[in-house]
Amino acid sequence: MYIIVRLKTLLGCTLLAVILSISFLSTVTDSTSTSSIPKTESIQTASSSSSSQSRSTANRTSHSSVEISLPNGKGINDKTLEYINVHCGKRTQDDDLEMILLHGAKYTKEDWSTSGILDDICIKGAAGGGDSDSGGFSITALDLSVKADGDGFIDAFDALVNQGVLSGKPLVVISPSASGKSIVSLGASAMNPMTSSSAKAVLKKMIKVWIPVASPAVLSVKEDGVLRSFSSLGIEILAINGDGDGMGKRVTQRLVQVGAKGVELKGGHAVYLDSPNEFVETVLSFMEGWKDQS
Repeated sequence: MYIIVRLKTLLGCTLLAVILSISFLSTVTDSTSTSSIPKTESIQTASSSSSSQSRSTANRTSHSSVEISLPNGKGINDKTLEYINVHCGKRTQDDDLEMILLHGAKYTKEDWSTSGILDDICIKGAAGGGDSDSGGFSITALDLSVKADGDGFIDAFDALVNQGVLSGKPLVVISPSASGKSIVSLGASAMNPMTSSSAKAVLKKMIKVWIPVASPAVLSVKEDGVLRSFSSLGIEILAINGDGDGMGKRVTQRLVQVGAKGVELKGGHAVYLDSPNEFVETVLSFMEGWKDQS
């Protein structure tokens, strides 16, 4: 009986050793197999990262904000101005073409982005400028309040220059609907006998092309001299309206009477959102013509 018990014990130990050996070999095999997976994944990730980095070199987007002095933004005391900036092409401060996009009362800076207009203008604008040595194209969409007047625009401009978002050179400014108030206000200041000298210098320093889109502030101006102040300073105007926007048509007609170029696109009051592709092509075509003449 004792011998039989010893044999059973020996067989049990042998069987246990075999099971442990098989388990160990399986673990080693699995470990070796899985250890190769992270290496493959890391290579793929690096490749993907490289591709992403290549794209970002041509199109660099930043969402940020600057502190402003006047209450025309958001946050504490409405003094935080949020913006989206997209830069395409080679960054050279001397050659960059810079554009500011404002918005109407019912919209925000995000509408320029979600509509695809922000990227479209930037990419096509940079491509239209020739090869990479010709500089870049920078476009910034602002959440500047439609309550902002000329001083509010100056305040925003200075804040963006101080933070390095803008170079400080004259801009292309697109002002849909109510946002046109700030630009019209600058023209009024330029015609004010009390401030005309300094106001004209500031206006010329900040704006080289104005593109109002159905901005009602134009119709509130009593004297055409206010609107003519832009052309007198060499500032070109492209007035755009939708074919279904009666008020916008009147805005364009009045600006055409003082020397602006007028274009009508298919759409309503926010025609740039109704016909985004046509809007981008119209703006860039005008800009190309303007550069050829300047």
